[in-house]
Amino acid sequence: MTDPFLNPLKTRLAEGKPCIGAWLSSGSPVNAEAMASLGFHWLCVDLEHGSADISQIEAVFVAAERHGAAPMARIGSLDGHLARRLLDLGAAGIIIAAVEDTGQFRDFAQHCFYAPDGHRGVGLSRCNTWGDTFDDYKANFRPVLAPMIETRAGIEAAPDLAALAEVDALFLGPYDLSSDLGRAGDFNAKPYKESVERVRQACTGNGKAAGIHQVTPEKKELQARIDEGFGLVAFGTDVVAMRHALSGIKELREAK
Repeated sequence: MTDPFLNPLKTRLAEGKPCIGAWLSSGSPVNAEAMASLGFHWLCVDLEHGSADISQIEAVFVAAERHGAAPMARIGSLDGHLARRLLDLGAAGIIIAAVEDTGQFRDFAQHCFYAPDGHRGVGLSRCNTWGDTFDDYKANFRPVLAPMIETRAGIEAAPDLAALAEVDALFLGPYDLSSDLGRAGDFNAKPYKESVERVRQACTGNGKAAGIHQVTPEKKELQARIDEGFGLVAFGTDVVAMRHALSGIKELREAK
């Protein structure tokens, strides 16, 4: 029998199987459940750019879990104490924006593992059924950790980051990376394509998944990212997908 605290998302990534998720830019559990019920492997609450706050996270995680989607969170910096709170609330993994330094990331990761592997604080909370299942959770659960590569410095650090045992995937932030390279939003620019390839090679060479955000919710583009070898793909966001589905109203309204 599979232990309930073995992280299926971590296992799937390690096996090289595509893991398709999406961003939640709102803190709405209704949005989370509507999306999770479509069959996503994971849903990630965006605490960097989104409107959600920590008080909304638990309800969102419950809604995702109800339909078998691993609850994730993206944070805007290497904030180990925020990571601890998110893990205590039941996060299966954490994506961290704009990581550029291997040593700093290793220090952050220590907050995500209990002793002797790290120094995560011991709390009786949702992740371990408020203490009832603490021993099993402590022995078997390991979070997915995915530093985001969004800058030139991040590209340079990618091989060393991918080599860390604590890292499960490197996640490309296409807009921030293209902006840092001087061609914001131009995903066909040679420097951008070369940087993406360097990250993919770093991941392949270390047996880690490469991740990316497919911004527009178009299935052919999602399939293209999978065919390119990306194993951790965020397919749109709740708000972007809604706007995409409802686009064209202004033109119809103004038509004569």
